[in-house]
This record gives sequence, C-alpha cells and structure tokens, in this order.
Amino acid sequence: MKKLFTALFTCSSIIAFAQNKSASSKQSTTGINWQKFLSRNDMVYDTLTTKWEEGVFTGNGLIGAMLYMKDSNTLRLEIGRSDVVDNREGTPAFEKARLPIGHFELRPVGKILKNTARLDLWNAEANGTIVTDKGTIQWRTATLSQTNVIVFETTVSNGERKFQWQFQPEVSISPRTKYRKIPDGYVANPRAILATSGAVEYCKQLMISGGDYTTAWTKKNNASSTIYYLSVAINKKKSSTEEAVQTVSNAAKDNLQQLLNVHRQWWHHYYPQSFISLPDARLESFYWIQLYKLASAAREGKPALDLMGPWFRYTPWPAYWFNLNIQLTYSSLYAANHLDVANSLVQLIDNGKENLNKNVPAAYRHNALALGRVATSDLYSPIKVNTLRDTTASEGELELGDLTWCFYYYWLQYRYTMDESVKAKLFPLLKGSINYYLDVMAKEEDGKWHLPYTYSPEYPGGTTRDCNYDLSLLRWGCETLLKVNPNDSLAPRWKDVLTNLTNYPTDTNGLRIGRDVAFSKSHRHYSHMLMIHSLCIMNWEQPENRSLIEKSLQHWLSLKSEFAGFSFTGSASIHAVMGQGDTALSYLNQLFGYTKPNTMYLEEGPVIETPLAAATSIQELLLQSWGDKIRVFPAVPSSWKNLSFENLRTEGAFLISAVRKDGETKWVRIKSLAGQPCIIHPAINGKLQVKGKAQLKALSNGDYSLQLKKGEEVVLYSNASDLLLKADAVKQEGRNNCWGKKTN
Repeated sequence: MKKLFTALFTCSSIIAFAQNKSASSKQSTTGINWQKFLSRNDMVYDTLTTKWEEGVFTGNGLIGAMLYMKDSNTLRLEIGRSDVVDNREGTPAFEKARLPIGHFELRPVGKILKNTARLDLWNAEANGTIVTDKGTIQWRTATLSQTNVIVFETTVSNGERKFQWQFQPEVSISPRTKYRKIPDGYVANPRAILATSGAVEYCKQLMISGGDYTTAWTKKNNASSTIYYLSVAINKKKSSTEEAVQTVSNAAKDNLQQLLNVHRQWWHHYYPQSFISLPDARLESFYWIQLYKLASAAREGKPALDLMGPWFRYTPWPAYWFNLNIQLTYSSLYAANHLDVANSLVQLIDNGKENLNKNVPAAYRHNALALGRVATSDLYSPIKVNTLRDTTASEGELELGDLTWCFYYYWLQYRYTMDESVKAKLFPLLKGSINYYLDVMAKEEDGKWHLPYTYSPEYPGGTTRDCNYDLSLLRWGCETLLKVNPNDSLAPRWKDVLTNLTNYPTDTNGLRIGRDVAFSKSHRHYSHMLMIHSLCIMNWEQPENRSLIEKSLQHWLSLKSEFAGFSFTGSASIHAVMGQGDTALSYLNQLFGYTKPNTMYLEEGPVIETPLAAATSIQELLLQSWGDKIRVFPAVPSSWKNLSFENLRTEGAFLISAVRKDGETKWVRIKSLAGQPCIIHPAINGKLQVKGKAQLKALSNGDYSLQLKKGEEVVLYSNASDLLLKADAVKQEGRNNCWGKKTN
C-alpha cells in the first residue's frame, strides 16, 4: 500500500500541481518566503466529517465549494454562487432569498478507512487522500480565480477506478423555511431539469420570477487522472444554460496547468499586499485564513459579502443584515491593505442608492435616505421612524442608524485611500442619511436636540428615545460632513447639532440603551457603546471619559448569558483601543470556543462576520489609526515579545511596517501614498532617529508629527544596528496548522 501511495503521489500531474513555484513565491526583498510562511498556517485535516463547519473551502469571490462528507462513505462537494438569489416580490429572507444549488457526490468503490485533507493557502487549492479497503483516491480542487470554474481532479489506484461521481440538485426554496414560519402562498421553485449538451451535463433550475440558474459539468480523462470542470450561471431574464455549458467546455479545452498558473498568480499578488507574523501560532494561522476567506468570498466588481459567502448552507439568514453583520465583515480589509476587495461594499451601496430614498417615509423623501435591518443587493428595506412613535413599526423598522453605520465604512474606503472620487460620492449619501436625523429630531425645554423613538440593535425591548446607538452615529455623521465640506449650506445645522445635541444617556452603571431604557439585560450586541468602538469618538485618550468607558464596559461584560461570538470580538477590540492587550487577547481566546474547526461561525446558520471581525481585533493589537493619529503596537499582549508586520495601511493612506524584538519596538517604517500630514506614536524607546528626508517634530506623550510627500518614506529607530532586522516570520509557541479537523 505504501509503494502504491508513493507511485500515485508522484504522478506527473500531481508533481506539477504541488511543486509549481512562481517567481512570487521566492524570498522577497524583506526576507519573507511567502510559500514557506503560509504553509505553517494551512488548514490540515486528519479527517473530513459530515459537518459543513468542519469542511475545506475554496472560492473566487462569486462561486465556491465546501468539501465535507455526506455520510461515512460519500464525499460531498457543495456548490455555491453568491448571486443565486430569488427574484419574486416579497421579503428578503423568503421571496428574495439566497437559494441552494446542489452538491456533487464522490462515492468510492470500497469502504473508507482514512480521509485526510489540506488547504494550501498560498496556492488557494485544497488536496487530500481517501484510503479505502479497495485502494486510494487522491483529489485536489481549486475555484479558479479568473474564471467561474471549479476544478476537481482525481488520481486513483486500480481498485478505485470505478468510483461514482454524481450531481444532486437541491430543492430551490429559501433556506429560511427550515427555521421560521413559511409565509402564506410561498412555494418552492419548479423541480430541477437534468440534461446533457454534447459532453457537458447540466442541471437547469427554473425560477417562478423568470429566468433560471444552471449548474454544468464535464470531465476530461488524462493518462494519470480525471479532471472535472464545474460551473454555475444565472440569468433572471432568460436561460443561463448556454453560458454555463460554454464556460466548462472552454475550461476543459485549456491546459489545466496554465489555468492553475493564472489562478495562482492572482493569489500570489494578493497575499503580499500586507504581512503579519505573531508568536501565537493559533492566532497567526487564524488571521491568514480570514484573509484567504475574504478574497475567496468577495472581490471588486462582484457581489458584496453576505452572511455565508459562496459556501451555501441551510440558514435562517439568507440575505444581507445591516445592523452589525456587514460592517464587521468588511472591517479588517482596510488595515490589511486590500481596498480593492473592500470596494465591493462601496459598490453595493452605489448600485442600490436609488432605493435608499424609497426606504424613507413619504414625509422625508425630499431629502433623506435610510436602510432597514435586512435587504437584498437592491437595498430596498423601508423603515418607519417618525417624529411621533409609529406603533405599527417593527423593531427592525426603527433601526435608524444602520445606513449611517454602513457609511462609516464607506468613509474608511476614502480615508485609507484618500481617493477624492470616493469622498465625492459619499458626501451626498451621508448627507441624506444625516438629514433623516435632522428631520425627526426636536429641541426640548432643556435647549438640547433630542431624538424620537428608535431601536438599539439586538437589545430586548430596546426601543427608546435618545438611543445611544443613534446619538453616536448622528454625532459622527455631523463631524464627518463638516470635515468634508465645512462650507455646505447645512454646515450651521451640523455645528448646532454638535453643540446642542443631548448627552449620551447614562446612569450609575454607565451608558444606557437610551433615555427610556436602562442597560439591565445581557446584550450580545454593543450597539449602545458604538461611540467607543468602532467610531472611537469617545475614547481612552480622553481622560474625562475614562471612568464612563470603564464603567459601561464592565457592566456590559458582567451580563454574559446571551453573548455570541461577536460579543468577544467586540470585547477584544474595545480593550485594544483602551491599550489593554492582555485582556483583549483573553477575549480572542474565548472566541475560539465558538469558532468552528474551519474558522467558520454559526448561529443556526452561517454568520461570517464574527471570525472576520476577530481579524480586525488582531490588527488593532498591532496598529491603530483612528482620530488622525497612527499608533504602533498600541495593545501588544505582554507575552508577545517578538512581532513583525509590513505594509499595514492606515487612515491618511500610509503604509506602516514595524519590528518588535524582545519586547521592544526596533524600527517603524512610514510610507505616504497620498502626501497627507502624519501624526504617529511609534512606541520606540530611546532617542528617536530618522532615516529619510522628513523632519520629525516631537509632540506630547511620545507622539511625533512629520510631513511626507506622496511616495516618500522614512524609517524611525533608536539604534542603527536594529535596522538590520527584517520584517519576517517570528518564532512561535504552539503547533502549526492547528486549524482544520483534528482527531487528537
């Protein structure tokens, strides 16, 4: 058996697949060997199980596959496409929901004895071996980056040459039907049609609303292997079958290795845009899997990332949620220097902006924009906030702040790029969102502006006047509008709001939910503390606010019974912006009690934002740039003596690199991409030296200012010998490749 396995593994196609090394995998100028570095962070499986959340996944921002077991002797390749969405009139979660496609089944001839797998991050490919009592099946799979094709290749021993490969369509119905009451009159789409077109097999799924989606596949036999080419197409007006058939036919005519080379080139360019290495093997691996996950699930020009991405699973959440989920999902892309991927959120808003006005009650449509809790990509989701309480409104229809919070991340797209075209597009949208607040607020006897009844996301009974969630976003919005255009005709009103807006409601426990509702129940969301994080307009660097921040945070943490995974990422991030790295790390470690072996996260169904938000929390331990100041290593856990990062991006469009050794920051490199003023806290001990042309001006509390022209860079350091240290992989504690399913 050992000789047979060796012979199979060294087949020419497998050698080419496993040993292809493009120029970008070689040692970089800074010392990082990317292929070697990422290999220690691969997901490794001692076994595959029947659980989606223990599977291995690939994707290209639109289509993807999750590989796990259907049963003890059948491999299941679940196929997904992010825009396979129903198009009927009705609700986002039913009539307009994400729809299942189906899965392929690989059934060996023999009984499976062993079943291992590995996700190769560097090449964005998965491979594995099935050992049965009849022989072996080696498989490898990739979702090609530049074409909507999933490749699945098998190399088998003689005893397994007659394994079975079959497609199983799913019933085309909202997955929410398995979890919630089905609306009257709602039925599944028609039964799928299986057919062939030449050498291509396909499954056409008609939709009641018109059009269809088609899954197509074909195989190609080589001397040593069989290659399956799979694709999914959708067209809501006419048949998608021709597109799907043509896509797989064209792929099968191409040279597989050439397809894989193009695929790898994209990924080999993607990863080196930034670099982080941690002494904690589990966190480092987790971080890099999230960056892989993000690029597998979202790309510029493709659908924005919803709660499951291209990896379909039955779920009660088959749409977009805008009261935390999409915001946290995108939060780590900015510092990671992947603004192209993050731009898919901007594109979602731009493409759906016409409905933002339709979401507003008629009385305010002359100037206001809004977005309810749940929507599809068209962003149609009305809300019902009025000057007087609307008793017919649901909690979701009273969430006034969701759109403004989305605009915070639109604003980050501008701040991290300093692209004036982004700012120009954002300004009228943010203005419309803040106009809604201006339309419904009122000045009371105390001379202060007050808000009507709105809802604080997720808090039981959280409908209140002067909701802290909304007060935070209104204050941030007015500040931001004044930064963009202090001469706008509405600037006096924005200034008046900032001067006369009522204070955040508080009591002896700290921040309340709002004027009428105390914080007295466990609350997994931190919506009432949004001013602390992510907005950071109330922060630890304001001595007058420290007591309130501490009191509010500890009271929230004292009631944990309803906490979910994102409660722990929120806890980690808030402690990070307070400079408390040890506590932040402890909450990240607690998160892993909720995170699944493949780093996915479930609440009945997939909610992808939580592990992605944890990547943001990790970044915040190393670098923060809120409030027009860059903070290097602001919250490093005391156990992390050696750290290294390169080209993390900050507000103002700076690329920051730094090395920390034996508990001390050795150097910090600053590169300006836009020529903006820079204030930085480099956290370097000793007299600061500058390598480069910029003049450094000492401010207070270890802060410095400098001015770089666009494209210029400097290095800050204390000892010249430290400049010999490179940003590179640091030594770690803990075993490598700790994610993936382990049997021991």
